[in-house]
Amino acid sequence: MRGLESGVTQRPQSIRGQFWPKRWTVKTKLMVTASIPLLLLIPMVASLLWSAGQAAYTEVLVSKVRSDLVLAQQVFDGAQKNKLQELRAWAESANLRNFLLANKISRGGRLPESYLDAQTEKLGLSYLRMVGQDGKILNASPESALTTQQILDPSSLEKITSQSGSVHIALLSSEDLAAISTDLAKQAKMPIVPTPNATADERTLETRGLVMQVVNPLYLDGVLLGWLEGGVLLNGNLEFVDSLNELVYPTGSLLDGSFGTATLFLDDVRISTTVRSSDDTRAIGTRVSDQVKERVLGRGEIWQNRAYVVDDWFMSGYAPLISSAGQRIGMLYVGYLEAPYAAIKKRLLILFLFAVGVAMAIGAVLVGRLSGGIFYPLRRMNYIMSRQEGGDAQARVGSLQREDEFSDLASHFDALLDQLDTRRGQLERLNLELDSRVSQRTADLHAANQKLHQAVEQLLASEKLALMGQLTAGLAHEFNNPLAVMMGHLDLLRISISDPANQANLRLLDEQVNRMRNIVQKLLQFCRPDEYASYSSELDVHDVIQDGLLFAKAELEQSKVRIHKIYKATQPVQISPTELQQVMVNLFINAAHALEHFDSSPHAADDAEPTLTLLTNDIQLPDGQAGVMIVVENNGLAISNEQLGLIFKMFYTTKREGRGTGLGLPVSQMLLQRYGGDLKAQSPVFPAGAPPNPPPTYGARFEVILRCKAKPSADILRESNQQASKMGQQILEGN
Repeated sequence: MRGLESGVTQRPQSIRGQFWPKRWTVKTKLMVTASIPLLLLIPMVASLLWSAGQAAYTEVLVSKVRSDLVLAQQVFDGAQKNKLQELRAWAESANLRNFLLANKISRGGRLPESYLDAQTEKLGLSYLRMVGQDGKILNASPESALTTQQILDPSSLEKITSQSGSVHIALLSSEDLAAISTDLAKQAKMPIVPTPNATADERTLETRGLVMQVVNPLYLDGVLLGWLEGGVLLNGNLEFVDSLNELVYPTGSLLDGSFGTATLFLDDVRISTTVRSSDDTRAIGTRVSDQVKERVLGRGEIWQNRAYVVDDWFMSGYAPLISSAGQRIGMLYVGYLEAPYAAIKKRLLILFLFAVGVAMAIGAVLVGRLSGGIFYPLRRMNYIMSRQEGGDAQARVGSLQREDEFSDLASHFDALLDQLDTRRGQLERLNLELDSRVSQRTADLHAANQKLHQAVEQLLASEKLALMGQLTAGLAHEFNNPLAVMMGHLDLLRISISDPANQANLRLLDEQVNRMRNIVQKLLQFCRPDEYASYSSELDVHDVIQDGLLFAKAELEQSKVRIHKIYKATQPVQISPTELQQVMVNLFINAAHALEHFDSSPHAADDAEPTLTLLTNDIQLPDGQAGVMIVVENNGLAISNEQLGLIFKMFYTTKREGRGTGLGLPVSQMLLQRYGGDLKAQSPVFPAGAPPNPPPTYGARFEVILRCKAKPSADILRESNQQASKMGQQILEGN
């Protein structure tokens, strides 16, 4: 009945704690519930409307820059075609024909340089060259452009002739530009300005040139004399990019405060632009961002989105410039300043949020005013409950002079208070009787629990050691069988082989097999101390330490531990060697685990390394007897004060699952105390004594105290295990 009542009362508390603040009144909760459509639906609808408007706003801006980029490409293509038409018109003009006839220039003849210079300036070209039918330059303007190298291969010449001319964008090296004109090479050269977000590049100077090249065949009375080849260098060609910008963004085409920009790129470097830097100079030599470059030049796609151009955000369009060989050698850019459009969007957002907020505030006020009178019965019941809690058991809601569900609830509430007052007296009497019974049972259970806990700890420790002994005995048996076979065959081989060299090899194998047998024997002695314990002879602690290091070798090497030994003890001790060996192995493995995360220890020296220090000393015990102390010290992480008080408690461990059982240290302490010795721990221990003598912050020190004269205690161990097992069984059976 108690469990049922507890479950019924806890569930509403859990729901209340999950959905509502604890101090909210019912009126507040109901008002919030009634206001959910007002508080949630209106913002949700407003968010959807704003998201749709934001998407439409972005689409309008992108659509605008898309059309601007298309127009810019058309203007750029038109400029190329116009140059070709102008060159073709001059090549087919009667003026040129009469000039050729008058100067008797036929196939293989050359036009005068002065005549070419005039036509170069008239056609608005950076250079103009006449090419013979073999592809060699006959003469050129400027005169430094005269060279004997071929400019086009025969197949290209035939294609140009069949198409009546060709126009394309070419990327010329500094050497090619210098071969045409040193002035063109100088004009193309410009410093590369370091630009944030651009692709990493060690170049500081751009020497290549982006050239608009036009080629047209030259005929005289139907006879092909050669070709006319001209070009316009786009590097630093501000007149060309200004006219492009004016055609794409004429006055009045953008919002007040916004302005359009245009740029020609050689690769990712601005070589001609209307974009200006913060010092109001043209941003020639700056570079485009890595994101735009990768998309336009890397993948050959068109960029139509907002982009950070030099110093501000622009709605931008980038298109690749393709050479005649199909390579992406540059970009054409147009864009307009986004700030005025963003300002309009911000003003619309503020107005929109203000309208939504006003609507929500008006709705909340109306909900509060209309619902205020509904909750009077609830407030009255809450007041009566407060008086009841204050000790006024006679307080009641009374008549509310209204007929609704809350009035009926108040009437039932008064009836429940009357029943509660009657039951309270009965419960108080029963509670006094129950308290006395519970106190007596609690005391009995506490005493029984203490006995059970002690017995279980001793029983589990003994069972664990016994199980380890059984497993080790089986393992030793499995190892000894193949070792015996190996030794027998070695004896046979030794008889049949007389070669001294082979005999030496057999002796080496014999030594290694004996070594394996000794390791198995020591392991068996370690895990089955009751069968191998011998106390008739005195024990050198240094031999036991060396055997323990052998068993813990793998753990120590895995943690890369350096072992530092300081042996000063000269007296033997009396204790079971296998039990002392068990204690030492446990301490060595614990030290190896503590040094696994050596790098996180707060060592003062940068060149510190994980170190295990072993120290032995002759001591005098408090009762005046002689003894030996073995110190096992490591410079790993310190043990906290809280953990230091628990490490000798059964089953307490700080190691991760699978690494420790919590039995090593308490069992080791128990083994030593049976012979009158002890095991003590101290942490931290370093850097004690270092100037200016700071407090220790890391390291742990374990002291093994041994007596030089002690009685054998293997029998005592068996008796204590039997007593612990018997006590645990009696407690579990309820005796």
